[in-house]
Amino acid sequence: MPQLHNLAYISRNAIHGTPDEVKNEIRAILATARKNNPGNGITGALLYSGGYFCQVIEGPQSVIKKLFENIEADTRHKDVVVLHFVPIQSRAFSEWAMAFAGFEEDIGFKIDGVLSSKNELKMKEAGRNLVAILEKLVIEHQKTLEKFERSQI
Repeated sequence: MPQLHNLAYISRNAIHGTPDEVKNEIRAILATARKNNPGNGITGALLYSGGYFCQVIEGPQSVIKKLFENIEADTRHKDVVVLHFVPIQSRAFSEWAMAFAGFEEDIGFKIDGVLSSKNELKMKEAGRNLVAILEKLVIEHQKTLEKFERSQI
């Protein structure tokens, strides 16, 4: 079995349009990921915050590399910065082909500072922080959705 890897990155939004048009395009990104990722052994989470995409993707190293090449070439992203690309023993987002952590105004650390830093240790720390933040937000987002769905019954 291939070694699992975890890749965390941040990119600036390059989607043009109204806030609703941007949200609709992000929903389309999620739908595509949720359709394609299971067959490729990919799991992960996405957050949209203050004009940035913050994403963690997990899976076999070669598949992650190919997927990330596609992300870098995607015109909806610019200024793509890898925070870390590390081997992992287990997945943080094993239950989700692509979890959505939501649309957040502030994710708890300064993205601009991370993007301007060239310090590898700071980047790796930011990557670990991003994974932890996304895990927390995904769980909160799922609880909110479940509560909403129960109230609709």
